[in-house]
Amino acid sequence: MSYYRLGHVFTANMTGNTIMLGLAIGQGKVASSLHSLAALAGFFAGALIGASIIENTKKGWSYYVTLSVLVESLIILLLVLIWFEEPDVLSNNVLYASILLAAIAMGIQSATIRYLNIPGVVTTFITGTITTIGMSVIKGLRKGFAKEIKAKFPAWPMLRTLEKRIELQIIVFFAYGFTAVITGWLEYRSSLLLPLLPLILIIMVLIIVISRPAHSHILNNLRHS
Repeated sequence: MSYYRLGHVFTANMTGNTIMLGLAIGQGKVASSLHSLAALAGFFAGALIGASIIENTKKGWSYYVTLSVLVESLIILLLVLIWFEEPDVLSNNVLYASILLAAIAMGIQSATIRYLNIPGVVTTFITGTITTIGMSVIKGLRKGFAKEIKAKFPAWPMLRTLEKRIELQIIVFFAYGFTAVITGWLEYRSSLLLPLLPLILIIMVLIIVISRPAHSHILNNLRHS
């Protein structure tokens, strides 16, 4: 979405964004380089914010993870409101504000997912997931896919075997690509509805994390903290 709406800037994929920054500088395109710099700054700020929230507790799932998702949800909601207010071409100040907000939200998400330490899964870029799938396949061919892996913290009982981990990684890969297809289709068919897609998805994530039976509601935890 940031590529379509924010001047061909990536606000989640800092590898691609760094390449875009380098190309813009090399071609003398000052405006484009400033857009990429804003995305880098926003992502780094988001990573700091995410880390400051989730590093407040012991390793593993806690209500701080829910709090991190909640903060990201509010930022995405604000971004969606801005895009609905200016559905066409964003003015310069609004464009930079949107780049920063989108990048901050993705930085928070990256820090949160990294903290959860789900084997081979990162939701803001896919290169590491592809690499992990390849390495896992070779390891499985040599040692067996069904062999139980020693649990590493945090433990994910459903991912104790290499086969299950590869299965999850492949699902993430196809979900990533499928969402990009949906984004492109919405941009072409009904661009006004496009901002609703990330908002709906993050709200669904928020509902899932809040409803986890093993943990109290975030408000109750915050009240007792």
